[in-house]
Amino acid sequence: MGKEGKVKIGILGIGNPLLGDDGFGVEVVRKLKEEIGESPDLEIIDGGSLGIYLLPYLEDKTYLIVVDVVNFGGKPGEIVKFELNKIPGFIGLKVSEHQITFHEVIALMNLLDIKPIESVLIGVQPKNNEWGAEMSDEVKGAIGKVVEKVKEQIEIWRKGNAT
Repeated sequence: MGKEGKVKIGILGIGNPLLGDDGFGVEVVRKLKEEIGESPDLEIIDGGSLGIYLLPYLEDKTYLIVVDVVNFGGKPGEIVKFELNKIPGFIGLKVSEHQITFHEVIALMNLLDIKPIESVLIGVQPKNNEWGAEMSDEVKGAIGKVVEKVKEQIEIWRKGNAT
């Protein structure tokens, strides 16, 4: 439960829209804000490439969905879903806090005991993450599908916590 004892669902879209398909997660949360908006039990977060600065947004979440591009060797636009606790977290040598990856955010969440009851990553295989490139058609085509998957997951958690 969140700090107030109430369910708090967080939807976190991460990525850099200046890097082609890498902006996928940000685009999904933008669309979710338009379609369903936030509510007392739901926070939709445009995490951009904030890295370590995401931690305060995550610490009170009961449930968490992270949306991002994931290079898993699939076809561009292919969608995957992982339990976040199955993704390795590690901290490497850094020169700047701007070099923090989401693997390191996961490691810091574990270190700081930020552990939602359930958390998932919904990702899409990118085609192009080049500077200044537009999002590929394959990845654009996955936006609506992932928005629907996120909505379905929200409803599952809400129904499971109905009193």
